[in-house]
Amino acid sequence: MAEKITYRTRQRDAILRFFEENRDRCFTARDLVGQVDAGEATIFRALSTLTGEGKLKKFSGGSGESAYYQFNATECALHIHLKCRGCGKLIHMDCSFMEEILAHFKNEHAFTVDCGQTVIYGICGDCTGTAASCGCGHSHHGEEDHHE
Repeated sequence: MAEKITYRTRQRDAILRFFEENRDRCFTARDLVGQVDAGEATIFRALSTLTGEGKLKKFSGGSGESAYYQFNATECALHIHLKCRGCGKLIHMDCSFMEEILAHFKNEHAFTVDCGQTVIYGICGDCTGTAASCGCGHSHHGEEDHHE
């Protein structure tokens, strides 16, 4: 029995390592099949456990879509995320425009956004072959699709 517990821990550790090495991307449970040395049922259980432990974040994929998971870096609660429906990349929007829109929501609508759970979906600059800049000195691929 002890071997099973050790084996499961090794698989969870491998899954967590995979997410740490791919911090800028989200994955579904099925995306991990073949990427990590674990079966599908084990992957689903590990994702649930790691999410419950706060090591991964879970994002709704939308109506009828699978949930997406991402490594839960502490800085993720401080900014909005842009998710590419093409390649799955997750862009951390940490520029002045984000601060302006959050202030607008708070001041004009008395609404405080939970940034750690906020995802705007679209297509990134890598997938469209373009790149945008918000003026903060960082390249934010695909943001022009999200600032409407």
